[in-house]
Amino acid sequence: MHNERYAPVGDRPLHATTTLDRPTPGTGRRHAPLGVLAVLVATAGLGLSYGVGYTATTLQFAAWGAPGWLTGLAGAAPSLAVLLLVPFAPVIAGRVGVVPAMLAGAVLGAISFALLPVLDGPGWWLLLRFLAGAGLTLPWLLGETWINLVTRDQIRGRVLALYTVVLFGAWAVGPELLARLGTTPATTSALGVAAMAIAATPLALAARLAPRLPGATRVRIRSALGLAPFAMAAALAGGVAEFGAVSLLPVQALAVGLDQDTVLRLLSLLLVGGIALQPVIGWLADRVDRGQLLGGLGAALAVLGLALAVGLGTPGVATVTVTLLGGVVMGFYTVGLTLLGEQVRPHRMVAANAAFLVAYEAGATVGPVAAGAALDRWPSAGLGLVLLLAGLTYAGFIAGGRRTARNRASVTGSNGRPKRRRGARRRRPGHGRDRRVAPAGRRLGPGTTTVSSR
Repeated sequence: MHNERYAPVGDRPLHATTTLDRPTPGTGRRHAPLGVLAVLVATAGLGLSYGVGYTATTLQFAAWGAPGWLTGLAGAAPSLAVLLLVPFAPVIAGRVGVVPAMLAGAVLGAISFALLPVLDGPGWWLLLRFLAGAGLTLPWLLGETWINLVTRDQIRGRVLALYTVVLFGAWAVGPELLARLGTTPATTSALGVAAMAIAATPLALAARLAPRLPGATRVRIRSALGLAPFAMAAALAGGVAEFGAVSLLPVQALAVGLDQDTVLRLLSLLLVGGIALQPVIGWLADRVDRGQLLGGLGAALAVLGLALAVGLGTPGVATVTVTLLGGVVMGFYTVGLTLLGEQVRPHRMVAANAAFLVAYEAGATVGPVAAGAALDRWPSAGLGLVLLLAGLTYAGFIAGGRRTARNRASVTGSNGRPKRRRGARRRRPGHGRDRRVAPAGRRLGPGTTTVSSR
């Protein structure tokens, strides 16, 4: 019988039952939607805090006249905190519980925002941004794990697409609020604390609905990356493409002669395209093979990168390309997280999700650096060439992995045991003994059959 749980991704039925289709300890299927709703509202608070924090930090460091490297370091501080804390997050959640750990992270984030007007200067803000990143890691990681554990596989793609829309949509609201209310440290502090309150309140109300995390220990990132290689690579590719585009699209656009208003419009289109296309991508993730969909996203990224390299100076091409690019780069995160939930067993989910975030943050670190170096060499095409290379690399990785899985399945079968050759007879006990030829007059050892050499 075909073993659906361990079959390669491409061989699984569309709606195969997985270990995650059974209720997770500590939750009931009837109450799962309420828990997911609580996490989505909390995610809106997280996204708002990210949008406020990153934007205000960049503007404040510019007002101080800080050098570019220090501003960049402040922007990278939250990501650095994520990379350092994520391996220990399962231990914290396992000891104190999912919701208490998420609330503790929100409180740490609120404190870091509250101290912004008090502790003035680049050094203090650098420390506070690191603490904010450390605090927000817990609700971010555990919120995604919560959703993946309680969501049925048949609707997982659409639910996680909604999660991505909420996260990045709220992120986009942050800069708009700063533009309307001002960018003073006091305003930034008030908005950040309010965002943390939005994140914490639904979690506290839904504490009894949270899943339990059995046997959580410190994550070994290298081994956790192997739990779902396609998903982990999607997080890496998505981080490279998303943060490379957000950071350096304005640089390439200015290099090809576009004015500042057009550049700002393209940045808005990148975000709007990403949010608008996620429901479509999530729907596809529930209808087609997710491995194939990720390979298609890699190919699309390559095509859009090429279009960005050769056609960014043409307004019509730039508008269509950037809008679709937003959907593709965010789609890596949506479909990668969906595939993670499909392939990983519940007791390994928090470790797998931690590795997923590490891969994403690694891509977010590498992407801007690689694109910046490429733009130094090719000012009008560097970002597009990096996206082209990233898309081709990921699509090739998916194709090679799926081919290897098919070859392995053809040799071993779906149950992992070697297949018998067609027409081969099953050996009966006592048969198949060594039928060596013995010279005349010589006796063979016990258990063998003498065949005359004459």
